[in-house]
Amino acid sequence: MPTAHVLSLITKLTALLVDVAGGLFSLIMVYGGIRFMVAQSPRAVQAAKELMARAAMGLILILLVDVIRQVIQYAAS
Repeated sequence: MPTAHVLSLITKLTALLVDVAGGLFSLIMVYGGIRFMVAQSPRAVQAAKELMARAAMGLILILLVDVIRQVIQYAAS
């Protein structure tokens, strides 16, 4: 069984990861939105949409890491 110290460290690391990912997600979405609004060609519009979709998928994956951590922490306690 993991010790309380290890669980605390993992909790802090995943919280930091979620915070950083949220900030990066916001910045990438703003950047993608600006690229979308100033796009001159259909190819540029598609590239901006793909950028924003990938940012959303990345955020979902990071949030799943936090959910998995919570499940493990619940099972360990």
